[in-house]
Amino acid sequence: MEAETAGANPRHIGGTLVIQPLPGIGDAIWLLPHLKSIAAQTEEKTVTLLTKKRSMADALFQRLDCVRDVLWLDDDRHRGPFGGFNLGTALKPYGFDTVWILHASARYGLASWRAGIGERIGYGIGWQDAFLTSQHSLSREARKFTAIEKANQLLLNHSVPKLESMPNLPVPASMREENMRRFADLPRPWISFIIGASEPFKQWGAENFGALADRLRRETGGTIFLIGGPGEADLADRLHTRFGRPDWMIPMLTQPILDSAATISVTDIAVGNDTGGLNLAAATGIRSVGLFGGSRPMMEDSRIDVVMPYGDVRYGTDRMSDIGPDRVADRIISTLAEN
Repeated sequence: MEAETAGANPRHIGGTLVIQPLPGIGDAIWLLPHLKSIAAQTEEKTVTLLTKKRSMADALFQRLDCVRDVLWLDDDRHRGPFGGFNLGTALKPYGFDTVWILHASARYGLASWRAGIGERIGYGIGWQDAFLTSQHSLSREARKFTAIEKANQLLLNHSVPKLESMPNLPVPASMREENMRRFADLPRPWISFIIGASEPFKQWGAENFGALADRLRRETGGTIFLIGGPGEADLADRLHTRFGRPDWMIPMLTQPILDSAATISVTDIAVGNDTGGLNLAAATGIRSVGLFGGSRPMMEDSRIDVVMPYGDVRYGTDRMSDIGPDRVADRIISTLAEN
């Protein structure tokens, strides 16, 4: 798989392009079933994905046969009043035959038309419809749909079977086996703490994670893996220091994302904030407890046991502190007992 900014090194690729400009890791994972389904109905059984670098799609999907190449959107050149024209110019040399636009913006319809892509399929809500060739656009009522609901309806309108009801991200067996060997001497259960958060109002915080770790260690005797990125270094250090930097708490903050997925995939359960890491855990097949105090779940996933504050939760309102550590610990301990 190659990854480059669209237009940086144009070469003929042909086939099908999927434009999915939502920026997060969670967005990429949520729409993975749609990506697989679109690829399955192409002659090549593969697609090129145009998305944003923050999605880390090149690393996430590097082992997926359904994604041949990843092109990055340029936030400077592909936005603004001339963004659609610039993007279309950048895409033209690739020679795509078909495009699926998993977004409602007219910019991507304009870009696809300017790029000379013959078959243009998209949501078609508003002005985007003027640039599409498909007669199966979504209705205006679909404006209220979530990103997942829009993508579901688009597949349905084009009679494309959705191959998976929930995202599944395969982790290479060799990576799983390496983690099993690496941590073989650590006591089980192994518990992944997903401590990252894309927004401050989604962060449960060091005090709550610390209280949860304290009880889980006392009652289960297991090992806790702190999963995040470099931005969580201070939070991980505070948690690790709180317990005297014990061997049973393992910070994992500098791994590539697929390596993090491999680590999570061998643990017994994951718990964490509403962030890409939580979706990553579920996509590897791990039972997870999700903390939703600043947002509501975007999709129903039977592998994620949702814990929310009592009462109403609205996006952007920080009610994470209303989720008590003991309530989360009870949920984790009961789930472990079921397995």
